[in-house]
Amino acid sequence: MYSVKAGPLNLEALDLLAPFENMTARIGVIGLGYVGIPLAMAAVEGGFRVVGFDIDAARVAQINRGESFIRHLSSARLSAAVSGGRLEVTTDFDRLSEQDAILIAVPTPLSKHREPDLSFVVNSTREVAERLHKGQLIVLESTTYPGTTRNVMKPVLEEAGLRSGEDFYLAFSPKREDQAMRTSARKTFRRLSAGMTRWH
Repeated sequence: MYSVKAGPLNLEALDLLAPFENMTARIGVIGLGYVGIPLAMAAVEGGFRVVGFDIDAARVAQINRGESFIRHLSSARLSAAVSGGRLEVTTDFDRLSEQDAILIAVPTPLSKHREPDLSFVVNSTREVAERLHKGQLIVLESTTYPGTTRNVMKPVLEEAGLRSGEDFYLAFSPKREDQAMRTSARKTFRRLSAGMTRWH
């Protein structure tokens, strides 16, 4: 699912890459909708263990029963991931602290002024910030405008004193959900992440 190409990195960043290269990284996905669940499944089928997070207890229970609500994702595939222990879903956001990477894939519906409503992004970022620790990678997957990670998420994540690019890593990965190509070929999509180090 992911291929890593990077320029010069510090030792801490190289340590972050290692669990992804040896497939031991723990991945959390916040938002189990039409983007989050396929994203989680792509990671599972790529060999990772994934914990999904959502505030909708009914949605969490449905997934835990192995029942798909997405037409192009069969219940058999979802059930196999859950029963095999590769995918867990929960409403317990305290488990965010266990993850090496946290992917935020929550909705950004347009407001009446045709601007993205970032309330779900902000709320999810605050949940992460409360449990953030050194070495974690936070990736925004939601559709939004340039500057959201830098101007909206970064200040919230740094409230407890950790610094982006030094203590944790923050990135944006454009959502890739092809409405005309709803197949398992999604596993072969290239993932482009724009990573950020620090601002002065």
